[in-house]
Amino acid sequence: MDLTLSGSRSGANAVAIWMILSTYGPNGWYEKVKVLQMRTDWLCKQLDELQISYFREPAMNIVTIKAKHIPPSLAHTFDLVPQKHDSEANQWYKIVLMEHVEVEHLTQFLNNLKEALLLA
Repeated sequence: MDLTLSGSRSGANAVAIWMILSTYGPNGWYEKVKVLQMRTDWLCKQLDELQISYFREPAMNIVTIKAKHIPPSLAHTFDLVPQKHDSEANQWYKIVLMEHVEVEHLTQFLNNLKEALLLA
């Protein structure tokens, strides 16, 4: 049951969507999303080649990798999102591909990951 006054909810989400569409237009926003999806596809292909298990919803820009493949120091260096922020016993880490996450960043991460796998 909703006990708030009618109309008292925040309109921030609606305003944010309006600003995005007003600033970029539907085609500009579509292009941004497609670039993120292509980067995510590329990362997943690289992980497949390394035989590292992960999970990704096909249309999303988030890749979840099992923690057994990621040394904690590597997760910390690349600011991966942990399962729990206050625990050393994480079962997985997330990589959220955003506009500022370039292929060069992903390549550096993958190179460091390959080195870690060789040392293990």
